[in-house]
Amino acid sequence: AMGQVRSGGDAAARLRLQSPPPTQELVAYFSGPIEVGADGQATASFDIPAFNGTVRLMAVAWSNTGVGQAEADVLVRDPVVVTASLPRFLAPGDQSNMLLEIVHATGPSGRMGLDVSALGVVLDASLIPSSLTLEDKQKQTLTVPISAAIVGDHEMRIALTTPDGKQLVQTLTLPVRANDPEVSEVRQVSIAAGETFTLDDAVFADFKGGTGSAILAAGPLARLNAPGLLQALDRYPYGCTEQITSRALPLLYLDEVAKAMGLSERQTVQKRVDQAIAQVLTRQSSNGAFGLWRADSGEFWLDAYVSDFLSRAKSQGYEVPALAFRIAMDNLRNRINYAPDFDEGGEDIAYALMVLAREGAASMGDLRYYADVKAGAFSTPLAAAQLASALASYGDQTRADAMFARAARLMIPRMGEEARVWRSDFGSNLRDAAGLLTLAVEAGSATVDTSVLSERISRAGRSLSTQEASWALLAAHALVENPSASGLSINGEANAGPMIRSFETGAAPLAISNTSNNTMDITLSTFGIPEIAPEEGGYGYKITREYFTMEGAPVTDLKLQTGDRLVTVLTVIPFEDGASRLMINDPLPAGFEIDNPNLIRGGDIRALEWLKPSRAEHSEFRSDRFLAAVDARGVKPLRLAYIVRAVSPGDYHHPAASVEDMYRPQYRARSDTGRLVVSE
Repeated sequence: AMGQVRSGGDAAARLRLQSPPPTQELVAYFSGPIEVGADGQATASFDIPAFNGTVRLMAVAWSNTGVGQAEADVLVRDPVVVTASLPRFLAPGDQSNMLLEIVHATGPSGRMGLDVSALGVVLDASLIPSSLTLEDKQKQTLTVPISAAIVGDHEMRIALTTPDGKQLVQTLTLPVRANDPEVSEVRQVSIAAGETFTLDDAVFADFKGGTGSAILAAGPLARLNAPGLLQALDRYPYGCTEQITSRALPLLYLDEVAKAMGLSERQTVQKRVDQAIAQVLTRQSSNGAFGLWRADSGEFWLDAYVSDFLSRAKSQGYEVPALAFRIAMDNLRNRINYAPDFDEGGEDIAYALMVLAREGAASMGDLRYYADVKAGAFSTPLAAAQLASALASYGDQTRADAMFARAARLMIPRMGEEARVWRSDFGSNLRDAAGLLTLAVEAGSATVDTSVLSERISRAGRSLSTQEASWALLAAHALVENPSASGLSINGEANAGPMIRSFETGAAPLAISNTSNNTMDITLSTFGIPEIAPEEGGYGYKITREYFTMEGAPVTDLKLQTGDRLVTVLTVIPFEDGASRLMINDPLPAGFEIDNPNLIRGGDIRALEWLKPSRAEHSEFRSDRFLAAVDARGVKPLRLAYIVRAVSPGDYHHPAASVEDMYRPQYRARSDTGRLVVSE
């Protein structure tokens, strides 16, 4: 059989934290196969955007007996070429310049009209002439100061009118981004009978303009803050295989919540899930296993988690490629068949057995052996609950209830938070509580006190990891039979169905009235970037950001000239012994770009041999930030380094760098903020 070749460079694409868009529309077109006519000609056409430069044409031709290829460069230009150079992005409050280069190429010369306008960006109009004179082949250069105010992708229009009346228009996009760490808050609001609560922009008073959003919910789904958790997952910025899976898994069941949040059509939810399926399959190895950041194998629990998602998606009617699903199941079977004996742990084995049992592919003998002989060896409540779920799938309710009861006993002493510990199952005590609740309700077991677990999840009092949020949403789906919330009206209209509303900065106020005779509680989740950046600090960690010249001298005052190169050094210091999966995020000021997309190794720059950078499991060098995932153990500081270059003159905000434990979100820290000044 012919092998399937995977190629291309798009496997590492992310759903979140996308880099700013290009300032001009790109020229790219692919025709697909075109049949050659009897005269030997094939024709294709497309509309070229406002573009001045060289376009490369490439063609491949083939028949049953031969193949050939050719390419040619074609010069594309207006009679008067207008080239605008902008920073790739700005932050609110940044000041920079737009460089306009206007060159006469062909056609009539003389006096030409010039009009430059922008929305959302402030231009110094006094430096923009309404007209200019260009002689044949002459070039003029204008420098226009610009400043950014509001977050968004703002359009700039440059129109030049030639002496013969032809108007040449260039449309540019200037992305304005607030790249400081986002904060979220969940609050409960009580509305007495007959009273009204008004939701307006005042809720975003402490956020930078354009960065605030909120989710308001009432009724059964609000008790576990399902809408807020779904919104938090949707906004989660990173993209390892576990996180992609966790974002998509609740969408399989919470259609109504997703619709109320703005995913207004089933097709939109389906697109999100289909994209997640496609993404995780780019991380699948030839043996059916899944890697965390790339196609790899070794994380058995991750294999089971992704296979669980694919199994649930398949049962919900989503299209899962048959070959990929088959080898994923084969991988779980092979790992179970060759699993060594154990006296503690077993999280991966229990999960794999649950997925296989759902697909009717588990051995009943294996399930009974692990339940009767090895029940006491499973170390976590979730592992015991997953083995119980597998037994329930095969109709052995007696053994299932016994394992659920053991899971509940394991859960009782773990109802609080836990220290910074390494867990191969990406979990926490809160995640185990949500998983136990979900599986017990799905299996119909009465041996677990669901009210105690529900109360534990609802009083988390902090942001949740992707694992915690995903399983909490699955628990909400399992518990809530009727999500409708009655007794409330919105702007005078009685609420019907789930009471969920999304709210963005600038939207019309919402008046929520309690028309019942009892006090009603609503949950309000807000997300945004603080207007005043928090001071340097954190919990569990400290992160610092330092700059050095290429010769190793420290740089404390970021007043640079274009072309200057610096070495950025990020140092993370743990405050306690332990282990964790860390994500380090260092947003760039708009005047910097990453010069060399490689982590510095000892000896690359002789003056900085002392660095000895830590090994990153995954790193990304984007146009607006540096990201790295690091597995950290112990209390020894870890360092990462990369090279930046000053490229755009201006005065820029320098966002804080941050570090967070991806599966203990309370462990996080941020550096201080600052400013960067770049001159010519």
